[in-house]
Amino acid sequence: MKKLTVLLAFATLSLFAQDSKHPAFHETNHAKAPAGLAAYKPVKGLSGQLRSVGADTMEQITKNWLEGFNKLYPDVKFTMEAKASGTAGPALVDGTADMGPVAREMLPNEVEPFVKKYGYKPFAVRVAGGSYRTPGKTHAITFLVNAKNPVEKLTYAQLDAMFSSTRKRGHADIKTWGEVGVKGEFADKPIHLWGLIRPNGIANFVQERVLSIKPDDLGEYKSPITERTTVGNLPALDAIAQGVAGDPYAIGYSGFSNVTPEIKAVALSIGDNGPFYKGTFEEVAAQKYPLSRVIYIYVNRAPGKPLDPKIKEFLKYVLSKEGQAVVEQEGVFLPLPLEFVKEELKKIE
Repeated sequence: MKKLTVLLAFATLSLFAQDSKHPAFHETNHAKAPAGLAAYKPVKGLSGQLRSVGADTMEQITKNWLEGFNKLYPDVKFTMEAKASGTAGPALVDGTADMGPVAREMLPNEVEPFVKKYGYKPFAVRVAGGSYRTPGKTHAITFLVNAKNPVEKLTYAQLDAMFSSTRKRGHADIKTWGEVGVKGEFADKPIHLWGLIRPNGIANFVQERVLSIKPDDLGEYKSPITERTTVGNLPALDAIAQGVAGDPYAIGYSGFSNVTPEIKAVALSIGDNGPFYKGTFEEVAAQKYPLSRVIYIYVNRAPGKPLDPKIKEFLKYVLSKEGQAVVEQEGVFLPLPLEFVKEELKKIE
């Protein structure tokens, strides 16, 4: 069997700097791949080259997928560069990559050059769930409030009215805690907003999920928002959590690893009447919690055109019983729910 060639390169960007800031964090919750996944069936005659350029945070899982696939197809040669999610777009634009692992949604300024050159957007395939609460590993997002705040749950429309100037979800502007039903001493107090300096993958995710309804009609953040980025040894999301802990009237988005006795996560609902989800591990693993996340492989596929057979078979392998077992064994990212796998397999046909 020919040896799998893997070229690794590393760079640290502030977007993912939290990885190195939490070296001692170990997730204790683990999910199994769903029952009902089809076993991968190899095809004959597959050969050639596949070049992968993308996320450093997906380095190990991508390497494991490539190695498993290479055992089935020793005549397919691979190269892999694991620098950062932001390297995938440029590599797809200039043709130096066949596929780009991206541990978040591509940012608008990454999609634009691709569209300008090719006339269509990069083709995105969900390949695994994000982590539950591992810093830097595409973890689920929660909205945190001070523990003294009586609020326990919020809808997307309410959050949009708090954080957005455009209010795409149709709710009237919300500036005080009383406007979301909080009584007593908090009722007339102003809402203090905390978030991340943009461009940023998490800020973009919140913008796409909460401040928008249509993918091509994004809502805009309002001002002022106290925005943070990673500075020195203080990760940006930790800075947001500290800000909320020190301000009874604050709200900010962060991860579940940032929940402390001084702050709490509010339950969320996409619709005005529920259901509300607290963000338990089971809800995140099942992708029921509204701000669960996924990781992607992006490729250059023109609308109506078939995928390159090598890319197609690799994606089919990733979405197979064997491929999702790789996710389960990695233990940080989460296997996709069965319905997600079926949707992605249908997309790549």
